[in-house]
Amino acid sequence: MPNLTSVEKEFSNLTKKRGFLSSLIDKDIADSWKRCISTGLDPLKKPKRTILSSKELDELKEKNEYIRRLINPELELLYSQIAGTNFMVAYSDSTGSVMDTIYDKTCLKTDVGKIVIPGSIWREEIGGTNGLGQVVTLNKDSIVSGKEHFFESHGKLSCFASPILNHEGKTIGIIDASTDVHSREQHTLALVKLATKSIETKLFINQFKDELILSFHPRQEYLSTNSVGLLAINGDGFVVGSNSNARIMLHGLAPLKNENFNNIFTTSFSSIANELLQNKILKISDHLGSSVFIIKSQNFKKKISKETGIKTYACNNCKGSKFKEERCVLIKSAFIETGNISAASRKLGVSRTTIYKHLK
Repeated sequence: MPNLTSVEKEFSNLTKKRGFLSSLIDKDIADSWKRCISTGLDPLKKPKRTILSSKELDELKEKNEYIRRLINPELELLYSQIAGTNFMVAYSDSTGSVMDTIYDKTCLKTDVGKIVIPGSIWREEIGGTNGLGQVVTLNKDSIVSGKEHFFESHGKLSCFASPILNHEGKTIGIIDASTDVHSREQHTLALVKLATKSIETKLFINQFKDELILSFHPRQEYLSTNSVGLLAINGDGFVVGSNSNARIMLHGLAPLKNENFNNIFTTSFSSIANELLQNKILKISDHLGSSVFIIKSQNFKKKISKETGIKTYACNNCKGSKFKEERCVLIKSAFIETGNISAASRKLGVSRTTIYKHLK
């Protein structure tokens, strides 16, 4: 394995040969090249192709069947959105092992169509510097264009990759678009990122389908887009899940997981619950002073607390109506939060008799 001095020397020679200035080359690309050199990869040689066996690929697909059902429609949509020829879109797992691909007609005869195939592995230590490999290593969006690839044989490719993140911020898959170096780079990456955000939203809603899911954004007109923050709230008013947008927009506040809604926003959960259930768009502020618009995006009928003697499902009088069932659960939540019928009545703006009816 090359020592530090020889790595820097080889890196300097490689940048000169490729026509890059060492001081101006993208830091992520430079760091990747140095890692490739350190592991003994030779940019002038063809990379050793590592392909999963048919059995291994089938097992990988079966393991990821659930997410593949959500991803494949997004791949088809992404494919239809990318203009030009000689391109393909692919889905890989979090390790850079490709499972599903869709090719342009002319792509199968090109370098892209020949090497980015189901079963191919694109981790950096195998495929050198490349889009999928960068996402595996860095856990963020990546463009690797033309001569930025470590292996010279990949110099005609451009790769645009974006991670699919779950509600804990963990990469669970990668979407990639690969084409020739003349593609519109930022435009293509933007489309790939839209695809991953759409997948993340579907995964989040499925994951927390039994909870109240709230969408929020600083701009009201963005509430119907995939740029919204998503919070899954249980019957006690605690956050049980958040998407990556929510974590970005609420950065600097208390950790979101298992945090009380009231510790994040200055408006209490119980005071706006009824309005949210009526699909009203509300404007609230977080404890750092930022304002957002918030609206309900999913129904919920979940247990409130295992530690109370109160039934945590809707009472018989409320069954048969989704809104009444949800409202019944929220009333019980308000009572648990306050521990007092009068206090719960004041928070929700309903009569004490109404509170008692739902707790009976």
